[in-house]
Formats: sequence, C-alpha cells, structure tokens
Amino acid sequence: MSEARFRFLSQEDVVAAGGLDVAATIDVVEEALRLHAEGDTRLPSKSALLWSDELGSEEKDGRIMAMPAYVGGSVGLVGLMWIPSVPSNPSRGLPRGIGLIVLTDPRTGLPVAVMDGTIVSAVRTGAVTGVTARRLARPGARVAAILGAGVQAATQLSALEAVLPELDEVRVWDIAPERAEAFRERSDAVVPVASAEEACRDADVIVAATMAPEPYVPPEWLGVGSLFCSVSSLDAEIACVERADLVVCDLWEHETGHHSRPLARALAAGAVSRGDTVELPDLVTGRHPGRTSDDQRIFSSPVGLAIEDVAAAARVYRKAEDLGIGTELSLWQDPIWA
Repeated sequence: MSEARFRFLSQEDVVAAGGLDVAATIDVVEEALRLHAEGDTRLPSKSALLWSDELGSEEKDGRIMAMPAYVGGSVGLVGLMWIPSVPSNPSRGLPRGIGLIVLTDPRTGLPVAVMDGTIVSAVRTGAVTGVTARRLARPGARVAAILGAGVQAATQLSALEAVLPELDEVRVWDIAPERAEAFRERSDAVVPVASAEEACRDADVIVAATMAPEPYVPPEWLGVGSLFCSVSSLDAEIACVERADLVVCDLWEHETGHHSRPLARALAAGAVSRGDTVELPDLVTGRHPGRTSDDQRIFSSPVGLAIEDVAAAARVYRKAEDLGIGTELSLWQDPIWA
C-alpha cells in the first residue's frame, strides 16, 4: 500500500496560491452553483454548534460550524469547512472567524489537502455577493453601500469592484467611525459616512456585513431599483423582505434552517414562503431571468454553502500543487487496518 500523503497549506501558502483572488473565486463559485443545479453535488445541511438558542446569540457569543460537501465536474472533490466564529477574538489579536478545510478524494477517502480556511471563507463570501451583483444589480450601477468595515467588508468591496464596471462611489458605515475612516485606504471609491441610513439612501447595491445583534435597516432606506445583499443576518427588518419585488437566496432549505437569517425570520413571521423566492443556481443557469426591470427592489440573502467553499479551496489547492507551494505530510507509511 502506498504512503498516504497530503498537502498542508498554511494561511501564507493559501495567499501565495491565489487565495485572495476574488475575481477568480467568483467564477469558481458560479461553477459550483451550476453543478448543483445540474445535480452534480452533494450538500448536507451544515451543522451549527451554538452556545444559546436565543436570537442574536451567534453575533454575541459566537458559534462553530461544520460544512461538508461534494462537488463534481471539474472540482471532483469532497471537503469539509470547520469554522468557529468568536466575536471577542479581535480583542485578542485573533480573527473572528478561524477556518480549517479538509479536501478528500471521493474515490479513496484519502485526504489530498488540509489548509487554512480563514482566507477561503472570507473570499468565498465576497464572491457570492459578486455572483449576485453581477446578475441582479441594475445596469450602470454606480453607488454601493457597505454596512460594516471589518474583514468581510474588504472582500465584499473587492467583489463589487470586480463585477460593477461603472462603480465609482462606495459608502462605508460602521458603528465604530474610525473603522469606516480607515477603510479609505482600500479604494479611491470609498466614502465613509456617518450613519447607516446615509449609506443606504439611493444606493444601487447595499451589502450588510456586520455583527448587529438586532435589525436596524427599515425598507424605507432601500430605494427603487436597489439590490440588498444580506451577508450578515440581523441587519434588515422583516419588512425589507416582505416589500421586495424579488427575493433571492442561495438555497431555501439552507437559508431557512438558520434561525437568525432574514428569510428564516420572515418565514416564521408568515411574510415569505418557498414559492416567493428564487435560488442562485437557477439564476446562474438561466432558469430564472433575474432582474426584469430597473425599478425592481431585490433582496438577496445567501447563508453560504459548503459547495462554494469546496470549489474555492480546490482552486487554491490545485494552484498550490502547480506551484509547489505547501508542505507534504504523511497520514501513514502503511495502514494498520488494511
């Protein structure tokens, strides 16, 4: 029996292998969604370990998620994203989200890679917004708003700049004004603003990426033709979903299975049903036309899917192999139980 070897990729290795390439990740996330629409994936529900069942506990106390998936086609790998989220970590000099990814050969069950997932998760999250904005922002979108100026906001900005060629103003608001001000360094288009309302009013695309413990965005802030992307969970009031002309999620069962997510809250309130929503795989494959009018208000809530993480991680792993990046490790010399 040959030795079971796999590639270990540190965070530095992931970066060197193109892990921060948001544009490339947008394309591979689209491919994963297309493969899902074609039935060439396996996607169990993610498992969330929460410290409390109260709404907002994830934002206050944190959680750990285990996200397994198989992606076929050009990806052809099984993977697991293990990602704790600890809101108090920044005060310790640590990332809030700390990801670890295992990629496995589905034919043998052998691991092919173990890698840092923090970069992959953040960039994948931005990439999903990129897929959404590319297909649902109204033509000529020029003004975007980002609520929150943390790590997630950085990849959201990169994604918006990658898919909106006429974007020239990105309003950034954060509960800590100094974070919004520091965000100026990321792009000449960034304009820090004093309130969330100022950011949202008349913006073409609005992205919420905060740790807000309760809703604060009313539907009156979302203008005609706007696209609202709810990356975080508790920013938008249920009425924002109820009054939208088109409601989009990545997958209904996964979105509504997470009780703090906007569509889960709207479902519990009787404000939305499965038949009222469109899933991203149907947009990617053209089964649904997406935006049909410049005046439509669109609400999008992607909870994040393991197929996206596996596809994004597979891209990094294969580039690392091509470049000889990472450390080869051995699981065994000869298996005891063969």
